[in-house]
Amino acid sequence: MIQALNLAKEIRDEITNWRRSLHKMPELGLFLPKTAEFVKRKLDRWGIEYITYRDNSGIVAHIGKEGGKVLALRADMDALPIKEETGLDYASENENMHACGHDCHTAMLLGVAKILKEHEDQLNGYVKLFFQPGEEGPGGRPVMIADGCMENPKVDAIYALHVGGVGEGMKPGDITLMYGPYSAADDQFDLYVKGRGGHGASPHLCVDPVVVATTIIQTFQTIVSREIDPTEPCVITVATLQAGRGAENIISDTCYMRGTVRNSTMENRNYVLSRMEEVVKGICMAMRADYDFKLDYGYVPVVNEKHMTDMLIASAQKVLGEDGVHVGGRQGMGGEDAGFYYQLVPGCFFNLCCTTAHSDGNVYPAHNSKFTVDDSLLYKGTAVFVQAVFDYFEE
Repeated sequence: MIQALNLAKEIRDEITNWRRSLHKMPELGLFLPKTAEFVKRKLDRWGIEYITYRDNSGIVAHIGKEGGKVLALRADMDALPIKEETGLDYASENENMHACGHDCHTAMLLGVAKILKEHEDQLNGYVKLFFQPGEEGPGGRPVMIADGCMENPKVDAIYALHVGGVGEGMKPGDITLMYGPYSAADDQFDLYVKGRGGHGASPHLCVDPVVVATTIIQTFQTIVSREIDPTEPCVITVATLQAGRGAENIISDTCYMRGTVRNSTMENRNYVLSRMEEVVKGICMAMRADYDFKLDYGYVPVVNEKHMTDMLIASAQKVLGEDGVHVGGRQGMGGEDAGFYYQLVPGCFFNLCCTTAHSDGNVYPAHNSKFTVDDSLLYKGTAVFVQAVFDYFEE
């Protein structure tokens, strides 16, 4: 029987140091040359075979015996365009920041790679490690799937994790997970309302795009409050609204808005996006305006399959004990492009509780310039992954 926690603990300092090295050099989007080179150097050192791609910085490492079941483990590698304000000794050395923990995910998966390679003769299956770019946008999963990461050999199931906060009744280093929907469908929209500008004192000679736009915004909210089951989360947020150039007596020709739409199910997603288009068309027609409406279809929900979740719970309890594994909670409305993998194969997505307080005493959320993680706990995520791999193949 493999001792996953002990094996991960032996390389705890290495995992921490890998994370801190990655934290210093955050990169954005699909092309992460320094990050990818860092990962490849480790894989080369351990004698692990891997595949790279021409049109993105994704890496798929291969470990184990072909011919049996194939399990994928995924870690995202990209950062955010945020100027870091943590004051850490290993803070970002450029204008970007790993403010969502992807450096942690990459370091944990490197730990998995090292341990599995050292115990490859004990594996009764084949593991594919996905080091994925672009999760924060434009989405690294679609390009990697298009490049064939789920094939040759075909993936049967997948696990992935994310660093998260320490909730009530939990302790640092615990994990949390849930059955069913984990994250939301994440879509964006752009709308230009085209009116007819003129003098602010003569609105009857104009078509005021600001009035049209605000009517649309209010009606969008009635889709959420009056057309969607209130027990099913739905969010329409207009994050940007722009018109005019600062004058007080000019009605603008156009008004622009941009926002995000989050839905808990694909059924609601399809309904809400369709209704938004109908609302825009109907209100603009009624108020004599033209429009240009664009929907940017983003990420689908991550949905944890029951059997894979059952297995992950059992594996995690072997590593962390029953009191270190917390099952339940509510679906989050954040987007996660791992959902596209989970549409193809069953899987489970879980959280490692390891965010910690900034030096000012406050715990800041992901995507904040002061987001801080206790990276001495990352080895526990590696250990859960390793245990889950062996248990999956032994089932």
